[in-house]
Amino acid sequence: MEEAQTTPMSYTLPHFRDGNSSKGNTSMRGNNTDSSALWESFLTVCYVSAIYLCVLSFLTILANGLLLFGLFKQRTLRPRHPATVFIIGLAIADFVTGATVMPLFAYFYFRVSKDEITAYDYNTVLRAGGIISGVTMNVSFLVILFLSWSQLLAIVYPHRNNNYVTKERAVICVVSIWVYSCVFAFSNLMGVPNDVYQKLDVYVNLTGVHILVLVTHVCLNIAYKRQLVHLAPLNESSQNNSRAERTKRSQKHLVVINLLLTTCLLIFVLPVTIMWYINLYRKSSNEEERIRTTIASVLIDTILYLKFFIDPFIYAMRLRKFRVAVVDAIRGRTSSMLSTTVQPPRSRLNTMR
Repeated sequence: MEEAQTTPMSYTLPHFRDGNSSKGNTSMRGNNTDSSALWESFLTVCYVSAIYLCVLSFLTILANGLLLFGLFKQRTLRPRHPATVFIIGLAIADFVTGATVMPLFAYFYFRVSKDEITAYDYNTVLRAGGIISGVTMNVSFLVILFLSWSQLLAIVYPHRNNNYVTKERAVICVVSIWVYSCVFAFSNLMGVPNDVYQKLDVYVNLTGVHILVLVTHVCLNIAYKRQLVHLAPLNESSQNNSRAERTKRSQKHLVVINLLLTTCLLIFVLPVTIMWYINLYRKSSNEEERIRTTIASVLIDTILYLKFFIDPFIYAMRLRKFRVAVVDAIRGRTSSMLSTTVQPPRSRLNTMR
Protein backbone atom coordinates (compact mmCIF):
# COMPACT_ATOMS: atom_id res chain seq x y z
CA MET A 1 0.00 0.00 0.00
CA GLU A 2 1.31 3.45 -0.91
CA GLU A 3 1.89 5.63 2.12
CA ALA A 4 0.12 8.92 2.27
CA GLN A 5 1.89 12.22 2.00
CA THR A 6 2.80 13.29 5.51
CA THR A 7 3.62 16.96 5.26
CA PRO A 8 3.91 18.48 7.84
CA MET A 9 2.84 15.56 9.99
CA SER A 10 6.10 13.73 10.55
CA TYR A 11 4.76 10.24 11.05
CA THR A 12 2.81 7.42 9.47
CA LEU A 13 0.41 5.57 11.75
CA PRO A 14 2.06 2.21 12.47
CA HIS A 15 -1.04 0.05 12.02
CA PHE A 16 -1.66 1.34 8.51
CA ARG A 17 1.75 0.68 7.04
CA ASP A 18 0.38 -2.53 5.60
CA GLY A 19 -3.11 -1.16 4.90
CA ASN A 20 -4.85 -2.98 7.75
CA SER A 21 -6.85 -1.47 10.58
CA SER A 22 -5.71 -1.81 14.16
CA LYS A 23 -8.62 -4.09 14.99
CA GLY A 24 -7.06 -6.78 12.90
CA ASN A 25 -3.48 -6.17 13.88
CA THR A 26 -2.91 -8.95 16.39
CA SER A 27 0.82 -8.27 16.59
CA MET A 28 0.10 -5.17 18.64
CA ARG A 29 -3.05 -6.11 20.50
CA GLY A 30 -2.36 -9.74 21.11
CA ASN A 31 0.05 -11.35 23.50
CA ASN A 32 2.43 -8.38 23.73
CA THR A 33 1.24 -6.54 26.83
CA ASP A 34 3.72 -3.68 26.42
CA SER A 35 2.59 -3.00 22.85
CA SER A 36 -1.06 -3.08 23.89
CA ALA A 37 -0.40 -0.58 26.69
CA LEU A 38 1.53 1.67 24.32
CA TRP A 39 -1.27 1.45 21.78
CA GLU A 40 -3.85 2.52 24.38
CA SER A 41 -1.59 5.43 25.31
CA PHE A 42 -1.37 6.39 21.65
CA LEU A 43 -5.18 6.38 21.33
CA THR A 44 -5.43 8.59 24.42
CA VAL A 45 -2.89 11.03 22.99
CA CYS A 46 -4.90 11.21 19.77
CA TYR A 47 -8.13 11.90 21.66
CA VAL A 48 -6.55 14.67 23.76
CA SER A 49 -4.93 16.13 20.62
CA ALA A 50 -8.32 16.24 18.90
CA ILE A 51 -9.86 18.24 21.75
CA TYR A 52 -6.81 20.48 21.95
CA LEU A 53 -6.94 21.27 18.22
CA CYS A 54 -10.67 22.05 18.37
CA VAL A 55 -10.09 24.65 21.08
CA LEU A 56 -6.94 26.01 19.46
CA SER A 57 -8.70 26.27 16.10
CA PHE A 58 -11.38 28.53 17.58
CA LEU A 59 -8.81 30.72 19.35
CA THR A 60 -6.61 30.97 16.24
CA ILE A 61 -9.54 32.00 14.05
CA LEU A 62 -10.63 34.56 16.65
CA ALA A 63 -7.17 36.12 17.15
CA ASN A 64 -6.24 36.35 13.47
CA GLY A 65 -9.78 37.27 12.46
CA LEU A 66 -9.81 40.20 14.86
CA LEU A 67 -6.44 41.32 13.54
CA LEU A 68 -7.60 41.21 9.91
CA PHE A 69 -10.88 42.89 10.84
CA GLY A 70 -9.04 45.74 12.54
CA LEU A 71 -6.58 46.12 9.66
CA PHE A 72 -9.24 46.38 6.97
CA LYS A 73 -11.76 48.31 9.05
CA GLN A 74 -9.38 51.15 9.85
CA ARG A 75 -8.56 53.22 6.79
CA THR A 76 -5.20 54.30 8.21
CA LEU A 77 -4.04 50.69 8.66
CA ARG A 78 -5.02 49.34 5.28
CA PRO A 79 -2.08 47.96 3.28
CA ARG A 80 -0.31 51.17 2.32
CA HIS A 81 3.06 50.15 3.75
CA PRO A 82 5.20 47.06 3.07
CA ALA A 83 5.20 45.90 6.70
CA THR A 84 1.40 45.97 6.81
CA VAL A 85 1.26 43.88 3.63
CA PHE A 86 3.49 41.23 5.20
CA ILE A 87 1.46 41.25 8.42
CA ILE A 88 -1.76 40.76 6.45
CA GLY A 89 -0.19 37.90 4.47
CA LEU A 90 0.93 36.27 7.71
CA ALA A 91 -2.47 36.72 9.37
CA ILE A 92 -4.28 35.21 6.37
CA ALA A 93 -2.00 32.15 6.42
CA ASP A 94 -2.54 31.70 10.16
CA PHE A 95 -6.30 32.22 9.79
CA VAL A 96 -6.54 29.60 7.04
CA THR A 97 -4.53 27.19 9.20
CA GLY A 98 -6.96 27.65 12.08
CA ALA A 99 -10.02 27.39 9.85
CA THR A 100 -9.02 24.34 7.79
CA VAL A 101 -5.92 22.45 8.93
CA MET A 102 -6.65 22.31 12.64
CA PRO A 103 -10.27 21.09 12.29
CA LEU A 104 -9.20 18.55 9.68
CA PHE A 105 -6.54 17.03 11.91
CA ALA A 106 -8.84 17.25 14.92
CA TYR A 107 -11.28 15.07 12.98
CA PHE A 108 -8.40 12.79 11.95
CA TYR A 109 -7.19 12.34 15.54
CA PHE A 110 -10.71 11.77 16.81
CA ARG A 111 -11.30 8.98 14.28
CA VAL A 112 -7.94 7.41 15.15
CA SER A 113 -8.67 7.62 18.89
CA LYS A 114 -11.85 5.61 18.33
CA ASP A 115 -9.66 2.94 16.70
CA GLU A 116 -12.02 2.73 13.76
CA ILE A 117 -10.47 4.75 10.93
CA THR A 118 -10.12 2.89 7.65
CA ALA A 119 -7.05 2.87 5.45
CA TYR A 120 -8.91 4.92 2.80
CA ASP A 121 -9.94 7.62 5.28
CA TYR A 122 -6.44 7.65 6.72
CA ASN A 123 -4.81 8.27 3.33
CA THR A 124 -7.43 10.78 2.18
CA VAL A 125 -7.50 12.94 5.32
CA LEU A 126 -3.76 12.86 5.90
CA ARG A 127 -3.00 13.71 2.27
CA ALA A 128 -5.50 16.61 2.22
CA GLY A 129 -4.25 17.92 5.55
CA GLY A 130 -0.65 17.59 4.41
CA ILE A 131 -1.26 19.64 1.27
CA ILE A 132 -3.20 22.44 2.99
CA SER A 133 -0.88 22.68 5.97
CA GLY A 134 2.13 22.51 3.68
CA VAL A 135 0.85 25.63 1.91
CA THR A 136 -0.10 27.66 4.98
CA MET A 137 3.00 26.74 7.01
CA ASN A 138 5.40 27.54 4.19
CA VAL A 139 3.62 30.86 3.64
CA SER A 140 3.85 31.68 7.35
CA PHE A 141 7.56 30.83 7.56
CA LEU A 142 8.51 32.68 4.36
CA VAL A 143 6.46 35.78 5.18
CA ILE A 144 8.25 35.98 8.52
CA LEU A 145 11.59 35.74 6.70
CA PHE A 146 10.77 38.50 4.20
CA LEU A 147 9.27 40.69 6.92
CA SER A 148 12.56 40.37 8.80
CA TRP A 149 14.52 41.31 5.67
CA SER A 150 12.36 44.37 5.08
CA GLN A 151 12.88 45.56 8.64
CA LEU A 152 16.62 44.93 8.38
CA LEU A 153 16.78 47.08 5.26
CA ALA A 154 14.78 49.81 7.02
CA ILE A 155 17.49 50.01 9.68
CA VAL A 156 20.60 49.55 7.54
CA TYR A 157 19.44 51.77 4.63
CA PRO A 158 16.80 54.10 6.11
CA HIS A 159 17.19 56.83 3.48
CA ARG A 160 16.89 54.32 0.60
CA ASN A 161 14.35 51.98 2.14
CA ASN A 162 11.44 53.53 0.25
CA ASN A 163 13.17 52.70 -3.02
CA TYR A 164 14.09 49.13 -2.03
CA VAL A 165 10.94 48.07 -0.20
CA THR A 166 7.68 49.39 -1.63
CA LYS A 167 4.08 48.36 -1.12
CA GLU A 168 3.86 47.02 -4.66
CA ARG A 169 6.96 44.87 -4.23
CA ALA A 170 5.67 43.60 -0.90
CA VAL A 171 2.38 42.57 -2.54
CA ILE A 172 4.27 40.81 -5.35
CA CYS A 173 6.45 39.08 -2.75
CA VAL A 174 3.49 37.81 -0.70
CA VAL A 175 1.64 36.62 -3.81
CA SER A 176 4.79 34.86 -5.04
CA ILE A 177 5.16 33.15 -1.67
CA TRP A 178 1.60 31.81 -1.91
CA VAL A 179 2.17 30.63 -5.49
CA TYR A 180 5.44 28.91 -4.59
CA SER A 181 3.90 27.24 -1.54
CA CYS A 182 0.93 25.96 -3.55
CA VAL A 183 3.13 24.62 -6.37
CA PHE A 184 5.46 22.93 -3.91
CA ALA A 185 2.62 21.37 -1.89
CA PHE A 186 0.92 19.98 -5.02
CA SER A 187 4.18 18.80 -6.62
CA ASN A 188 3.78 15.47 -4.84
CA LEU A 189 0.51 14.95 -6.71
CA MET A 190 2.15 15.95 -9.99
CA GLY A 191 4.59 13.06 -10.06
CA VAL A 192 7.41 14.04 -7.68
CA PRO A 193 8.38 10.91 -5.68
CA ASN A 194 7.24 11.08 -2.08
CA ASP A 195 10.71 10.55 -0.58
CA VAL A 196 12.20 13.28 -2.79
CA TYR A 197 9.35 15.61 -1.90
CA GLN A 198 9.76 15.05 1.83
CA LYS A 199 13.54 15.59 1.74
CA LEU A 200 13.16 18.81 -0.25
CA ASP A 201 10.55 20.00 2.23
CA VAL A 202 12.86 19.32 5.17
CA TYR A 203 16.02 20.71 3.55
CA VAL A 204 14.49 23.84 1.96
CA ASN A 205 11.29 24.82 3.75
CA LEU A 206 12.25 23.79 7.26
CA THR A 207 16.04 23.77 7.61
CA GLY A 208 16.89 26.42 5.01
CA VAL A 209 14.27 28.97 6.05
CA HIS A 210 15.03 28.30 9.70
CA ILE A 211 18.72 29.11 9.22
CA LEU A 212 17.99 32.23 7.15
CA VAL A 213 15.64 33.62 9.80
CA LEU A 214 18.24 33.00 12.49
CA VAL A 215 21.00 34.68 10.44
CA THR A 216 18.71 37.62 9.70
CA HIS A 217 17.98 38.01 13.38
CA VAL A 218 21.71 38.14 14.21
CA CYS A 219 22.32 40.72 11.47
CA LEU A 220 19.38 42.79 12.67
CA ASN A 221 20.72 42.89 16.21
CA ILE A 222 24.15 43.97 14.97
CA ALA A 223 22.63 46.69 12.79
CA TYR A 224 20.44 47.89 15.64
CA LYS A 225 23.38 48.19 18.06
CA ARG A 226 25.35 50.16 15.47
CA GLN A 227 22.36 52.39 14.89
CA LEU A 228 22.16 53.14 18.62
CA VAL A 229 25.74 54.40 18.47
CA HIS A 230 24.72 56.90 15.79
CA LEU A 231 21.56 57.88 17.65
CA ALA A 232 23.40 58.62 20.92
CA PRO A 233 25.00 61.92 19.77
CA LEU A 234 21.73 62.80 18.07
CA ASN A 235 19.96 62.68 21.43
CA GLU A 236 22.54 64.99 22.98
CA SER A 237 22.69 67.60 20.22
CA SER A 238 19.18 67.54 18.81
CA GLN A 239 16.84 70.35 19.74
CA ASN A 240 13.89 68.05 19.26
CA ASN A 241 14.76 65.15 21.53
CA SER A 242 11.25 63.76 21.42
CA ARG A 243 11.74 63.04 17.72
CA ALA A 244 14.95 61.16 18.42
CA GLU A 245 13.32 59.24 21.23
CA ARG A 246 10.52 58.17 18.90
CA THR A 247 13.16 56.97 16.45
CA LYS A 248 14.84 54.90 19.16
CA ARG A 249 11.53 53.42 20.30
CA SER A 250 10.59 52.51 16.74
CA GLN A 251 13.96 50.83 16.18
CA LYS A 252 13.59 48.98 19.47
CA HIS A 253 10.14 47.70 18.47
CA LEU A 254 11.59 46.28 15.25
CA VAL A 255 14.31 44.39 17.08
CA VAL A 256 11.98 43.11 19.82
CA ILE A 257 9.46 41.85 17.26
CA ASN A 258 12.17 40.01 15.32
CA LEU A 259 13.59 38.58 18.53
CA LEU A 260 10.16 37.21 19.39
CA LEU A 261 9.57 35.79 15.91
CA THR A 262 12.95 34.05 15.92
CA THR A 263 12.33 32.63 19.37
CA CYS A 264 8.87 31.44 18.34
CA LEU A 265 10.27 29.82 15.22
CA LEU A 266 13.03 28.09 17.17
CA ILE A 267 10.71 26.78 19.85
CA PHE A 268 8.01 25.39 17.58
CA VAL A 269 9.77 24.49 14.33
CA LEU A 270 13.05 23.06 15.60
CA PRO A 271 11.47 20.00 17.30
CA VAL A 272 9.45 19.26 14.15
CA THR A 273 12.58 19.51 12.01
CA ILE A 274 14.48 17.15 14.30
CA MET A 275 11.60 14.65 14.23
CA TRP A 276 11.54 14.82 10.44
CA TYR A 277 15.22 13.91 10.26
CA ILE A 278 14.64 11.05 12.70
CA ASN A 279 11.79 9.68 10.58
CA LEU A 280 13.70 10.11 7.33
CA TYR A 281 16.98 8.51 8.36
CA ARG A 282 16.17 6.23 11.27
CA LYS A 283 13.87 3.24 10.90
CA SER A 284 12.12 1.75 13.90
CA SER A 285 13.44 -1.69 14.78
CA ASN A 286 10.17 -3.00 16.26
CA GLU A 287 6.53 -2.14 16.73
CA GLU A 288 6.94 -0.68 20.20
CA GLU A 289 9.60 1.75 19.06
CA ARG A 290 7.44 2.72 16.11
CA ILE A 291 4.50 3.52 18.39
CA ARG A 292 6.70 5.57 20.73
CA THR A 293 8.04 7.56 17.78
CA THR A 294 4.51 8.12 16.53
CA ILE A 295 3.34 9.39 19.92
CA ALA A 296 6.26 11.82 20.07
CA SER A 297 5.50 13.00 16.53
CA VAL A 298 1.82 13.57 17.32
CA LEU A 299 2.68 15.64 20.39
CA ILE A 300 5.31 17.72 18.57
CA ASP A 301 3.09 18.30 15.54
CA THR A 302 0.07 19.39 17.57
CA ILE A 303 2.14 21.76 19.72
CA LEU A 304 3.46 23.34 16.50
CA TYR A 305 -0.02 24.69 15.76
CA LEU A 306 0.20 26.90 18.83
CA LYS A 307 2.53 29.13 16.80
CA PHE A 308 -0.33 30.20 14.52
CA PHE A 309 -2.30 31.40 17.53
CA ILE A 310 0.67 33.29 19.00
CA ASP A 311 1.70 35.03 15.74
CA PRO A 312 -0.90 37.85 15.80
CA PHE A 313 0.10 38.78 19.34
CA ILE A 314 3.79 38.92 18.36
CA TYR A 315 3.55 40.77 15.06
CA ALA A 316 0.58 43.04 15.55
CA MET A 317 -1.45 42.99 18.73
CA ARG A 318 1.68 43.61 20.76
CA LEU A 319 1.84 47.10 19.22
CA ARG A 320 -0.58 49.64 20.68
CA LYS A 321 -1.68 51.02 17.31
CA PHE A 322 -2.98 47.61 16.25
CA ARG A 323 -4.67 46.97 19.58
CA VAL A 324 -6.43 50.32 19.31
CA ALA A 325 -7.42 49.50 15.71
CA VAL A 326 -9.06 46.23 16.78
CA VAL A 327 -10.90 47.83 19.70
CA ASP A 328 -12.07 50.79 17.60
CA ALA A 329 -13.12 48.50 14.76
CA ILE A 330 -15.22 46.42 17.16
CA ARG A 331 -16.81 49.58 18.57
CA GLY A 332 -17.43 50.90 15.07
CA ARG A 333 -15.13 53.86 15.40
CA THR A 334 -12.36 55.15 13.16
CA SER A 335 -9.21 56.04 15.01
CA SER A 336 -7.44 59.16 13.79
CA MET A 337 -4.25 58.46 15.70
CA LEU A 338 -3.25 55.54 13.49
CA SER A 339 -1.35 56.87 10.56
CA THR A 340 1.59 54.54 10.03
CA THR A 341 2.62 50.95 10.40
CA VAL A 342 5.88 49.51 11.68
CA GLN A 343 8.28 51.78 9.81
CA PRO A 344 11.26 53.57 11.35
CA PRO A 345 11.28 57.39 11.11
CA ARG A 346 13.67 58.49 8.40
CA SER A 347 14.16 62.24 8.58
CA ARG A 348 16.55 62.17 11.52
CA LEU A 349 18.32 59.08 10.27
CA ASN A 350 18.96 60.69 6.91
CA THR A 351 20.98 63.47 8.53
CA MET A 352 23.24 60.93 10.14
CA ARG A 353 24.51 59.45 6.91
